[in-house]
Amino acid sequence: MYADTGNQSQNILFSSFAHNVDNLSSPSMTDALLAPINELQALAQSLFQSVSSTQKTIPPPPISAFLSIDASLASAVKQAREHQVKQRKIERLKDEILELERRWRTIVQELEEGRRDLETILAEGEERVKGIEAAKVASIPYPELLAYAQSISAFTSAPPHMPDLGLPGQPPPPLFFPPFPNEEKMRRGHMGAEEPLGLLGETHEVGKAPTPLRSVELPHLAGANPYRPEHRAPQQLQMFDFDLDLNPDL
Repeated sequence: MYADTGNQSQNILFSSFAHNVDNLSSPSMTDALLAPINELQALAQSLFQSVSSTQKTIPPPPISAFLSIDASLASAVKQAREHQVKQRKIERLKDEILELERRWRTIVQELEEGRRDLETILAEGEERVKGIEAAKVASIPYPELLAYAQSISAFTSAPPHMPDLGLPGQPPPPLFFPPFPNEEKMRRGHMGAEEPLGLLGETHEVGKAPTPLRSVELPHLAGANPYRPEHRAPQQLQMFDFDLDLNPDL
């Protein structure tokens, strides 16, 4: 689009200047300069022939003819001088037009590069807007996040290297309850109350054998197998006489 507009403007400018140059450098300018010179040459030849002739048959040209040709030649020279001034002005304007065209082409190239950069920026902006809209649709409201943090605060624990706020020299606990679980609340949770886990696979302290638990002996169960159920005398089953006859008169 920019190239077509530039070509059209260039053609219009050069057409107008070519028309002006053709008008100034048309054959009429050459005829205007050559006509008085040719007439002056003819008059000079007539004058020389009349002077050189011994019989005086060729009369000399009148002086008025020379004056008229001289005025015509002066007018043609003046017109030629004006033509040269205009021609230099045309050449200067032509150079300015070429310089303006070069600058214009540079500006058009910069505009084209800017248009491409803007298209890239707009495309990136549209992608970011789509991402923001998708994030807004899939976002979780902060009250739900705070409620979830409050609900899991009793089941979390502080990192093992976190300093204890209860020790002397530690900053005092805050006087307000933040919406998120603090370290003191996490230490009071269920996980903070448990024993710290040892290394992977460690169940007891290295160097000490586990001591088995001694069973408590009862005197009335001496010699009894503790893994067998207690032996008791079988109880006698009581027999109940249920009369299920619903018609005793028969």
